[in-house]
Amino acid sequence: MQCNVITYHDTAQAQNRKAAINLARNGYLIFPCDPATKRPMPGVKWRDRATSDLDRIKAWWDQWPEAMPALPTGRANGVSVIDLDVRPDKDGIAAYNDMGLDPNDSALIIRTAGGGLHLYHDHQGGVANTTGKTGIDVRGEGGYVIAPGAVSTTGEYTVEKGDITFARVLGLTPFPGVMASPAREPVTDQPAGDHNIEELRKAIGCIPNDGTHGDWVNILMALHHATGGSKHGLGLAHGWSAGYDGYSAKEVNDKWRGFGRKAGVQITADTLFAVARKHGYGAITGDSWDADDSRPSIDEILGDEPDADELPYLTPGQCAKLPPRDYVVKRLIAPGQVGCIFGEPGAGKSLLAPRLAYAVAQGEDAFGLRTRQGKVFYVACEDQDGMAHRLSALGNDLGSTDDFHLYNTLGDLFSPSLVEGKDKGSPDLVALCKAVKTHRPKLVVIDTLAMAMPGLEENDAGGMNRVVQIGKRLARYGAAVIFIHHGTKADGSTPRGHSVFNGALDFSIMVKVADKAGIVRTAIRKNRNGPPDLDIAFKIGSRHVGYDIDGEPLDVPICLPCNPGQADDSEPQLTKSEQAALNVVGDLAEDGPVNVDDWRKAAIDGYEVSGSDDRESRRKAVSRALTSLVQKGRVVVENDLISFPFEVETDDWDEESDE
Repeated sequence: MQCNVITYHDTAQAQNRKAAINLARNGYLIFPCDPATKRPMPGVKWRDRATSDLDRIKAWWDQWPEAMPALPTGRANGVSVIDLDVRPDKDGIAAYNDMGLDPNDSALIIRTAGGGLHLYHDHQGGVANTTGKTGIDVRGEGGYVIAPGAVSTTGEYTVEKGDITFARVLGLTPFPGVMASPAREPVTDQPAGDHNIEELRKAIGCIPNDGTHGDWVNILMALHHATGGSKHGLGLAHGWSAGYDGYSAKEVNDKWRGFGRKAGVQITADTLFAVARKHGYGAITGDSWDADDSRPSIDEILGDEPDADELPYLTPGQCAKLPPRDYVVKRLIAPGQVGCIFGEPGAGKSLLAPRLAYAVAQGEDAFGLRTRQGKVFYVACEDQDGMAHRLSALGNDLGSTDDFHLYNTLGDLFSPSLVEGKDKGSPDLVALCKAVKTHRPKLVVIDTLAMAMPGLEENDAGGMNRVVQIGKRLARYGAAVIFIHHGTKADGSTPRGHSVFNGALDFSIMVKVADKAGIVRTAIRKNRNGPPDLDIAFKIGSRHVGYDIDGEPLDVPICLPCNPGQADDSEPQLTKSEQAALNVVGDLAEDGPVNVDDWRKAAIDGYEVSGSDDRESRRKAVSRALTSLVQKGRVVVENDLISFPFEVETDDWDEESDE
């Protein structure tokens, strides 16, 4: 019987050659190594001759068909690699865990031929080659590793997580700060502390604070260098760290003082900006996002600046002076937030979303919740023609609006566009962000996430983090952003994909399949702005919007909101405001149908529908009440006349009134 042992036959040689060519085509510099010793092939001065030139690479593999491809680490390929060896006398993986680090935090993980791991990270200045007694080695500037896909005499280097071909586009995780060798001099061209505090505020605001403890230390150290250890830097450190799991003000202060006592600089400002760029900083404008926040800063609220050693704080009196929180949909959606509407296919996600968005565009109540009127950008990446018909139906039912903008020509918000080595975002994303910056919409809806993000690996943390950062880019100027997505296959209680997406959301709405009464119910799974028991429910109706290409009637589905608490086909209950508006109709209906303008004047002049002292507020409340009464079937409006549904002819009306 033939043993199943890897030998250097034609298959292994072909695999090494293929891996070398694929890596070169993706821009990596490589060179050939001996499959037995893992050393460069004789005469190959790899530091100077590593290349991505296909002719040179094919010539090498013609000369050494058994060779393995190897990657120089450091600046050459922009990667630093942590090598965790597993041998009888050492276990690098266990030692790495003992340091409080998790190998799975790396976006690209390679299983080596010996059973260990290669953890790929973005290279940063100061990371050099080290060899540890516990089985943890580092390959940085001046080092190299055997490349993924290579086959040695003992086994294969296989990808366990991520994709080496997309690593340059999607980006890798930052190198853990606790693993970096201290540098004697800062690698940045700018001296410590010589950085604009507002730029640092924008940059650190782009960086998620849900990474490992080592990542957290890394960013704090970089911020300390960027600000020269100033009080403003410490304030940023606390503000950014506050959302970190296990945040401790004392630990932040202790770390900050400790950085100041170090003889050298371990991590510099370059690291902070490099990490920030991976999460959206400077991706659209080329430098940074413009701030457009009219709210007072904490320093303005505090008045006098705190002492250098004092942590900024707010007293209850100062908290009372903070401006009230704004909303897009009251108690559910706030400006600048990122959320999700998700559920099973066909449940009604793409009916609920445009109905909610249409209410924002008109400034009308939605499902009993107030909205803040403003422009809406609806990006339909799936069934664009169908969405156009649905909007036509909404317009016929609710009235037209110029503030609802349907974008049905955008198809890729995900794929990077590399310009001068920098990821500027896909052309569609750049165009959309420019439109957001120019028109400042209140709400941006992406329908659906899967169709808007071609090539996304939903279960990959790096891919879904990119989605989150795209949402934050679009929300930069105050718009709330909603992704329409599918639920998980198991129970559907969270959006599909890696948990990094759900963890970053400010609000999420799960749409359930319609019940026996035909009512589609939702469940608020996450809500930073209000209670989790909001009752958002609707039925799926149908509207005739024209004729198809064959001249046959064209009907489209439409979202018909239900009254909160409605459980069946019984008559919807009225709010106090709606009942007051209905009473006005009854008071004026002695002689038949009521003129809309007469009813509106009577309702506004009175204070029953709205008790506000502001006439404009009462006018809006009256308009909302009439819309709700029509939707709930309590009145009919035809030819500028309001009547009850059962009163069609004036003769019948007179007979009823005489009774």
